[in-house]
Amino acid sequence: MRISKSKLALAMLNAGVESIRDLAAVSGVSINTISRSNNGGTVKLSTLRRLAAALSVDPAALIEEV
Repeated sequence: MRISKSKLALAMLNAGVESIRDLAAVSGVSINTISRSNNGGTVKLSTLRRLAAALSVDPAALIEEV
């Protein structure tokens, strides 16, 4: 599945997470994985869940709409 770059950016802003590096630190997801997802790559459900938990949002709030 793909994460929406704009939705991720908004969730990061709302959570006070200033950078991908900070998001990687709080979520346990590698910087490379987050960067790849921002460039249109897909992520596993477990990765989506970790990012969503770190940002205190529902995982569905980050998914790119088709």
